[in-house]
Amino acid sequence: MHKAGRYTAAILLVCVGGAVIADKTTGTHLTAMLADWWPLLFILLGIEYILFNIKFRNSDRQLKLDIGGIIFAVLIAAIVIVSTQSGELLKKFSGWTVNGTIDMMAEGKKFDKGITAIELPAPVDNVKLDNENGNVVLKSGSVDQLQVDVKVYVKGVSDDDAQALANESKLEHSVSGNTLKIQAVAKEYEGVGALFGNRKPRMDLVVTLPAEHKVNVELQMRNGNIDASGLPIKQRLYGHTTNGGIRLENLQGELDLETTNGKVQSERTVGPMTLKTTNGQMQVKDHQGNTTLKSTNGQLNITNVTGELQAETSNGSVVAQGTFKGVKLKSTNGSVEVSSTVVDGDWDVQTDNGKVEVKLPQKGDYQIDGEGEEGHIKTDLPLSVQEDSVKGTVGSGKYTIKLHTNSKLVIQGSN
Repeated sequence: MHKAGRYTAAILLVCVGGAVIADKTTGTHLTAMLADWWPLLFILLGIEYILFNIKFRNSDRQLKLDIGGIIFAVLIAAIVIVSTQSGELLKKFSGWTVNGTIDMMAEGKKFDKGITAIELPAPVDNVKLDNENGNVVLKSGSVDQLQVDVKVYVKGVSDDDAQALANESKLEHSVSGNTLKIQAVAKEYEGVGALFGNRKPRMDLVVTLPAEHKVNVELQMRNGNIDASGLPIKQRLYGHTTNGGIRLENLQGELDLETTNGKVQSERTVGPMTLKTTNGQMQVKDHQGNTTLKSTNGQLNITNVTGELQAETSNGSVVAQGTFKGVKLKSTNGSVEVSSTVVDGDWDVQTDNGKVEVKLPQKGDYQIDGEGEEGHIKTDLPLSVQEDSVKGTVGSGKYTIKLHTNSKLVIQGSN
């Protein structure tokens, strides 16, 4: 008997083992990437089965799949991936639904519901928006009323049924006190691909707020992207989506947004900002104010930021450049690079697996307390390097800079 699948199982184990070794030695995060590319396992298995059929088509021996070997390899690989990554890796699937993800991947039949104009009385300074399945774009414009442009996408049914579902999917809104509540209500239905439960049409909303009417905005979404730019924010913008990206641009106010599966980007923002994602990269550019960033699986890129910075990722590199009052950076599996033109607060920079590289002003008031791999600590500042530690004081030593890594540590001075 010939068994197909053994080579696929062996390749899987080799890839996982190689990725873990590469992560430990070079500071990459290939192991988590393997988890994202799991469909390749089926492709490899299919290719192996086809090749075995071609090779042994004239053989009297029966060809079967080595189910036991494949299951064993998958279990071992899963145990290794979960144990070497953060336990929070599993959170990347939080809020994930099969039908919702399928709907976001393809458009389906499109229906334009037109623009709904909603009166925004002067006392109203809070807008709450709920969209269970669909993208939301927020912007300001030269309008007297709040406007919502609605487009509905229906999949897996006939044209007539799709039209009926689009007609029954609607936008509801009401005012209570100083709060305007807006909800996208999609008509639930069964259709092709509904094996995992009923589905709902996707409702994409483009919301235009009067430029002169400042409001607080709260978004509650379950499956879709958030895109906000140029909003007249009174005090804060809050947003949560369980499966989608976040993009912010030209905003001023308290910004607090989170997604459980998506990329986060911000540019030209002012005010205290907190951004979180459980699976995705983060890019922050041109921000003024204190910043808190957290990703459980993704790189963090921070450019031209002022204020206090706290950033953490459980699997990915951190690159930060700006004028920081205080810095707290951590990666459990990835390199950390940070540079600042001033030191105006305490620093705490660490990674459990990867190099740490910092660029500090040659003139300042700070003291260094660093740990790194013996023989791999480099600096051009007047600091004392002894075995696996580096210490020293610049100026009065008012602020403390703590650095920790099990790998290479580089401390450079900048003009």
